[in-house]
Amino acid sequence: MKLHRTIAYFALCILMLSCAMTHSLQRSTPTADIHLPGNGPVETPEVEDVERAVTQMRRISMNGGRDSAYLAEVERDSTGEVTIKGENIQTVYIVAKSKTVAERNGEIAIDFIVSIPAALQSSTWGLSLTPVIENNGTEEALQPLSIRGELFSDIQKRQYWQMNKYLNRILGDSTELTTTTGLAAKYYEAYNRYIAGGQKRRADKLESTYKQTISFPYLNDPRLDSVLIRKGEIRYYYTQTYRPTKDTKRLHLFFRGRVDAIDRSRYDLTNSDTLTYTVTSMLSLLDNEPRYMLKIIDKYVEVRDRNYITFPVGRANVIDTMGQNHVQLAKIERLMDTLINQYEFFVDSITITASSSPDGSMATNGRIAAERARSIKERLVRKFGREVDTLIRTRSIGEDWTLLKRLIRHNSDVPHWQEITAMIDQSQNLDVTEPQIRQKYPKDYAYMKEILYPQLRAVDFRYNLRRVDMVKDTVVLTVLDTTYMRGVQQLRDRDYVGALRTLNDYKCQNLAIVLLSLSYDEAAFEILEQLPPAEKNARTDYLAAIALSRMNRPHEGLEYYLKAIQADPVLKFRGNLDPEIQILYKQNNVKSTTYDS
Repeated sequence: MKLHRTIAYFALCILMLSCAMTHSLQRSTPTADIHLPGNGPVETPEVEDVERAVTQMRRISMNGGRDSAYLAEVERDSTGEVTIKGENIQTVYIVAKSKTVAERNGEIAIDFIVSIPAALQSSTWGLSLTPVIENNGTEEALQPLSIRGELFSDIQKRQYWQMNKYLNRILGDSTELTTTTGLAAKYYEAYNRYIAGGQKRRADKLESTYKQTISFPYLNDPRLDSVLIRKGEIRYYYTQTYRPTKDTKRLHLFFRGRVDAIDRSRYDLTNSDTLTYTVTSMLSLLDNEPRYMLKIIDKYVEVRDRNYITFPVGRANVIDTMGQNHVQLAKIERLMDTLINQYEFFVDSITITASSSPDGSMATNGRIAAERARSIKERLVRKFGREVDTLIRTRSIGEDWTLLKRLIRHNSDVPHWQEITAMIDQSQNLDVTEPQIRQKYPKDYAYMKEILYPQLRAVDFRYNLRRVDMVKDTVVLTVLDTTYMRGVQQLRDRDYVGALRTLNDYKCQNLAIVLLSLSYDEAAFEILEQLPPAEKNARTDYLAAIALSRMNRPHEGLEYYLKAIQADPVLKFRGNLDPEIQILYKQNNVKSTTYDS
């Protein structure tokens, strides 16, 4: 308690004796820096400025115009990084502000370094930095960084302690605060209690008190949350996996930041420089050619439709409100309307077949099934007109013992299914056999009657269709393979798992790309090796090189790569971006320039 009072007194003294604590920041406008991992603090002049300075000393702006340097000599390595050299210039380290990252398993790995100067550090300040990824105009905030001064941190603790004590009085609780989420849970419990009790004014007062007391809330889910012990430049290495969208080609990363002081003054940092990540995936190696297949077109087509209509016991009239009849009847009418009113086929005939379950006599069930089929026909004639009357034929099969045997065969809920099917097959009179089954196997029969018998009471439709303007009974056509094209689209959309399911039966270049994207490297190489000669090309050789590189077979991989760039020199530029190709160079102890023509 004495410590908290000391902190509060010290803070009050500061507030009384000083102007806004962030005033110095407003004047000097310091900011943090963000850069790619490299040799040191980052600053990359514009390339054209650097190149103009090769032959002539030139003064260029650094650090957003706050500093400057004189350039004398410029070097650029194979990755595009620029290094400035000279005796009369201040020591700086130069690395690129852009980087190429490879997509693997539907994700990319981005990394960067945040440099926080001492000018943004103070015992009375809390600094928060939030990296932001911009992807095709959409921003996504990453986990923030928090650097808090000792006094600032102590005041935060005091505020949370005070609020916890206040909430304990409301809730009749005595627990000490352990987490910030615990305090939030207490707050919402108290607030909801007031609202549920119709105490809106008390709820509003609680909300106001919470906002006034917690003036420096902790960051939600920070990547780094550190209390500053002593001032000095802080460098934090930040890594993050990111799942690009289907349209992602480049990502831009910057951060927003602010400094909060214990006097409640605030300083918003200017946005940092922007890092650019160029995303390379194997989608640029897609085979975009459409694939076709042979399709046999039949002149005569049969459409079958099974429906379950509930009838009154022993009767044949159709009642819409019984069971699920309204759903089944709507389904029947929808299909018939579709088939009758389309132009690709003529409807030659429609056969309605009704069946029943074995409960009752076979003669009665056969008669009722036939009447029910005719009832359905009459309903459809009323719905669609007299022209369908001549199309529809009705028939019945009475008790459907054949289907019953299929349903009980190997059914664990009918443990005596072998004995029952044998009784049915050997029966001379099924009207006698049915009560015998009931008597001998009562549990089996109870299940059959409750679960299986309703499946026998069905109305089957068979539509016999004839294709319009077709003379031959069958015609073989070449049509677009829509399944394959759907898989290619899934691949373009970076839905690699879906593409794998769709393309798994196609042993092709695109399947190899799917497998490589999911890190099934050996399977991908096997597909590429087994491609027919007509389907092998520079791109398939390039993909094989990537697979072999990952399989730690660098010599073979380099051979495939050289074969690829000889056939298509453009792939050389891509090879400079793919880490697997660069590994091939290193493992074979050669330089990429060795093969430049």
